[in-house]
Amino acid sequence: MIKLIASDLDGTLIGHDFKFRPRTLAALKSVQDAGVQVVLVTGRPHRWLEAVVEQMDGYNSYAICSNGAVTYHLGRAEVVSTHTMAGREIHRVHQLLEKEFPEARFTAETLDTAYLQNAEDTPAQPGGPLENIELVYGALAEVVPADAQVVKYLIFSEQYEAEALLERVREIAGEHVSVTHAVPGSPLIEMSLHGMNKGSVLAEFARERGIAPEEVVAFGDMPNDTEMLRWAGKGYAMASGAPSLIEAVGRVCPAFDEDGVAQKIEKILERSEGLGNPHR
Repeated sequence: MIKLIASDLDGTLIGHDFKFRPRTLAALKSVQDAGVQVVLVTGRPHRWLEAVVEQMDGYNSYAICSNGAVTYHLGRAEVVSTHTMAGREIHRVHQLLEKEFPEARFTAETLDTAYLQNAEDTPAQPGGPLENIELVYGALAEVVPADAQVVKYLIFSEQYEAEALLERVREIAGEHVSVTHAVPGSPLIEMSLHGMNKGSVLAEFARERGIAPEEVVAFGDMPNDTEMLRWAGKGYAMASGAPSLIEAVGRVCPAFDEDGVAQKIEKILERSEGLGNPHR
């Protein structure tokens, strides 16, 4: 019996226009009506979800955000839990990476503030990732408080291809932080609490609700979805997703442009009766 569907957003449920395809919305509503809980699991910060969820009729559930660092209840607009890094931990890792990538742009985000280095020409754009958050510019070693609770630490360098940058950052910092990549074609690498990822937080979320891995179906398209798709009883990489994810997971659903998630959900509904628990 499937009790939980967990899905990435960008490139999985929504396109570059940040909109759901109608068939996907219909499938999500149908499976929720059947008693299955749907949880969004995204690299996006929680503050950047309102415009997305407004498209989902009556969605009143959770989103695991910032690659697992923040669990947020959208209906209540409430941060439920966090997995953060102290500013002093960021200082240690940043010292290593700044030496290797002096030209790079660095960002450290807390729930309400983004600290940016080498990014003075990067103002907040309407609808962008730096909207609705306080911006502090300067060397991270100087502006990030030692006791700041950092949900995500990022590096961007146009001098590298994405995969090469990911590999090098992992070599330098992988013993200290979780390192992943989430934006197709962009040399933007995301770091978070060591050992924490979408999969580990989804596993914790499910365990607290008595849901076993084999009762979970998950979908994703980028390397930051790897652990989640491997943990779920049935984890599907989008055929339109990153080749490295497809290789790592081995189970594929049709591409985003083919309504891949909707196709799988429709088949689940066709084959199953008494899904989930309508009285949850």
